[in-house]
Amino acid sequence: MSKVGIHTINISPKIGTDFIGYHRPTGIQNVDESIFATAFVFQLGEKKSVIISVDNIGMLVEDTMVMREIISEKILVDVKDIMILFTHTHSGPATASNKEIIQSYKTVLIQQVVQAAICANERVEPCQAGWSVTYGQIGVNRREKTPHGKVIMGTNFEGIVDNRIGVLALKHETSENLLGVIVFCTAHPNVLKGDSTRLSADYPGKTRNILESTLGCPVIIVQCAAGNVNARWRGTEEDHNKMAFTLSGHVLTIVPELEYQPISLLHMNSQTIQMMLMQNPKDKDIDEMADYAEKLWGVNTKAWKQKMLDFQERGRDQLSLDLEIQLLQLNEGSFSGIPMEPFSETALTIKEELQTELAFFGGYTNGYIGYLPTTEEYPYGGYEVEINPVVYGPLTGLWMPPVPETADRIVHEVIKLYKK
Repeated sequence: MSKVGIHTINISPKIGTDFIGYHRPTGIQNVDESIFATAFVFQLGEKKSVIISVDNIGMLVEDTMVMREIISEKILVDVKDIMILFTHTHSGPATASNKEIIQSYKTVLIQQVVQAAICANERVEPCQAGWSVTYGQIGVNRREKTPHGKVIMGTNFEGIVDNRIGVLALKHETSENLLGVIVFCTAHPNVLKGDSTRLSADYPGKTRNILESTLGCPVIIVQCAAGNVNARWRGTEEDHNKMAFTLSGHVLTIVPELEYQPISLLHMNSQTIQMMLMQNPKDKDIDEMADYAEKLWGVNTKAWKQKMLDFQERGRDQLSLDLEIQLLQLNEGSFSGIPMEPFSETALTIKEELQTELAFFGGYTNGYIGYLPTTEEYPYGGYEVEINPVVYGPLTGLWMPPVPETADRIVHEVIKLYKK
């Protein structure tokens, strides 16, 4: 028998907690708009798989693994069967800092996410599942090419975007009552910019509110490959509403037409690969990269520069990182993810390789490391290719960009997971 259990918990922090996503001068000033974590526990016979959505830009991989390991112990599910997704809101609380208020919040957050999984596991009930997909323009490619052959972060209306909007709905086996809905879409949750001081799950949160009040069940929004895709409308409350109304409108047009069937295929698996990074810079190249990041983003790059010099003294010319790739298959649909920000082209390649519109791929899965550009984008440079490691490397450990062929390798590894 196929079952699902769902539980949502409020994970809002205290006023004053630092933001993550923009370098704001002040912490969170308004918590009227709560943020949440929601756990889905799927069961087919004795097999269980867990998906948890957390309103955060993305926690460190090691912190996310702590949550997965505790959940594994509490509900007796293998770690590889637990997938933690982050909505990637740019107006959420920081979790990677030595500040007491942030460390305290992170401790409570881990407990809350674990509790959501435990409660969902205790509430499993018979269900059927229905998949569908539509198309809608909620995102815009942000890698704008300049006359000099380089890229700036702007607006590229000709750029590629994965415009699919997918829906996985669960209803009770013997009634018409919806139990939960999972929405898959592609656009950065950065509608609210750095001048906002309020806590927010951004457009995924507002979309969720609309759908939950209309459908009468918990909803989570899964972010797909949005590494090079901004929200289509940004900056104002009107833009916030446009994003939420547009996305929820597309979802509500296809939910009534869903066809449901018992869960007959439930499979979650993962594998870890060694991801090679580009050669470390030396001497004046270190200064040039740091100066460029400071000029564009106004950040202190002292820690990154010192680390590069340390690597140089120790003769470490090239680094690598372990990268987990995880896949969930449920009936005819699937989602695979990595703890990075992949470009839309990678998701579309996977869809084409598997020849199904219901094969979704994204980032923000089991933590956050940095960006995963496609091979073709490396010559153009820009923030996602060159600068992100300088800005966030001291936090995430991604000191240099992945080697250019990494995205192609990820596609290959995802296909292998499907074939298993």
